[in-house]
Amino acid sequence: MKKNQEFVYIMVSKTNTLLGLTIQRFLGVSYNHCSIALDASLETIYSVGRKELWNIFDAGFVVESKSSGFFAVHHNADIVLLRIPVSPMEKQKLRQAIAEYQQTAYKYNLLGLVYCYRGIPRERGNRLFCSQFVAKVLQQAEIHVMDKPASLVRPHDFLSVPSAESIYIGKIGRYQVA
Repeated sequence: MKKNQEFVYIMVSKTNTLLGLTIQRFLGVSYNHCSIALDASLETIYSVGRKELWNIFDAGFVVESKSSGFFAVHHNADIVLLRIPVSPMEKQKLRQAIAEYQQTAYKYNLLGLVYCYRGIPRERGNRLFCSQFVAKVLQQAEIHVMDKPASLVRPHDFLSVPSAESIYIGKIGRYQVA
C-alpha cells in the first residue's frame, strides 16, 4: 500500500423495498442500490434515494447512515462494501463533487431507470438514480472505474470494478469497521 493511500467506499446493497425488488426481478440481479462513502465507518453515506423513510415519492440526493434512517430500519439488508484506492487529490475532488450535489435540488430519475434498462444513455438534468449518481461523482473526481456513461451504470456493475476490493459481505446491521 502506498504511503499516502486514500480510499473511497462503494456500498452495493439489496433492499427489499418494492422498487428494489422490481429492479432485482427485471435485471435478474441480487443488488439494487448503491451509495458512496468517504470512510469505512458508513456513518455518512451519499446516494440518491428516498428522503423520508416511509415516502417513496419524495426522493433525491440523500445522506444516509448505517445506524440511522433507512438502514437502521432495514438493518437486515445485504451489502457488499467495496474499497477503491484513490490519491489524496482524487479524494479531495470527490469531496468537492459531493458538496456540489448537496447544494442542488436533485430528484429521483425513475424514467432514467427505464432508459438504463433498455441501454439508452440519457441524462435528465437534475434527475439521477443511485448508481448514476455514484458513477457521476467518481467521474467528476477523475476516478476512472467505468467505461460507459453514468446513465447506464447499474449498482451491480460496481462489483466488477478491477480496482475495487470487497472488504465486507453481509448484513448492514452487523457491519463494524475492522
